[in-house]
Amino acid sequence: TPKGCMELLHRSGVEIKGKRAVVIGRSNIVGTPAALLLQKANATVSIVHSKTKNPEEITRQPGAAIIDVGINPVDDPASPRGYRLVGDVCFEEA
Repeated sequence: TPKGCMELLHRSGVEIKGKRAVVIGRSNIVGTPAALLLQKANATVSIVHSKTKNPEEITRQPGAAIIDVGINPVDDPASPRGYRLVGDVCFEEA
């Protein structure tokens, strides 16, 4: 997943070198590897997690490239499965 996020940034023409990046979450599967890949690409990286004080202040500082890799099921009676998958980001607010 982190490598896929980096590929998505590259293919979208997002310049990483010299930019500030914020990774939300520090899991061993996504958050930490994503932060390391961004750092390797010469970004300045901050990691926001459940114990971070005022995470909104940190997440509002960088620009607008957002990649949401969260997976959450929500009830959806219109779906054949009775639910649909959504991410973590509320893009209207972000």
